[in-house]
Amino acid sequence: MARKSPPLNSLRAFEAAARLSSVTQAAAELCVTQAAISHQIKTLENYLCISLFRRLPRRLVLTAAGQQLLPILRQSFNQISTTVAQVSQKDDPKTLKIRLAPSFAAKWLSPRLKHFQALYPSIDLRLFHALGSVDFNREDIDIAVTYGHGNWPGVECYPVMQLDFFPVCSPSLLFKRQTITDLEHLTDYTLLHDADYNCWVDWLSQSGENSVNARRGTIIDDTNVLIQAAIDGQGIALGSTLFVADHLQAGRLVRLFDKVLL
Repeated sequence: MARKSPPLNSLRAFEAAARLSSVTQAAAELCVTQAAISHQIKTLENYLCISLFRRLPRRLVLTAAGQQLLPILRQSFNQISTTVAQVSQKDDPKTLKIRLAPSFAAKWLSPRLKHFQALYPSIDLRLFHALGSVDFNREDIDIAVTYGHGNWPGVECYPVMQLDFFPVCSPSLLFKRQTITDLEHLTDYTLLHDADYNCWVDWLSQSGENSVNARRGTIIDDTNVLIQAAIDGQGIALGSTLFVADHLQAGRLVRLFDKVLL
């Protein structure tokens, strides 16, 4: 024998109107007219042969039957929504949107993507490459990987790694000009900066060198392009092991000093 079910549209209309205490708000939530909500509630009352609301001026008041029905319907609709979401997640891949610096993506993340995909095959990645500060309120992203000290109010921060910085340049640059043996020799070369002058300023300050003006040279806002400029002999850059290790091993770059900025 088939189960006799109450009209589901009527149940949904009643639940929304009862929860919101308003036919107008229920109509807006369900994207129908107020007349449609009133009609569905009346259909349900006729089906049950009872009144669910007492209609007062400018407001609805639940009857005892309505008060008994509302929490059951609210719980049932919530369970349906939760279950449908869980089922759809099993069938459809999830999407994780990550914003990160191009240099970090190329040198650190890219070689590890296959391991992530093997562990989480149901997750689709969306990678967005950008520099500068992150604004989660304006950007449609889930995670950001960026450089800094992690002092960002309202954001949960976790350290990924600590970068080391030291001067590097092309061997050809040293053959053409004076060999660099002292820090003061840096004055005779173009300094290559990543985004701003701060890294060179900090490295020279930590090294105790005050005669070299760090606020000069060429600013390049992409680490990949910065390292390539150093390889091409355009000047001296501060490189990190993560970004220059393979170039040092291949002889495309040479390290000038042992001093490291962390």
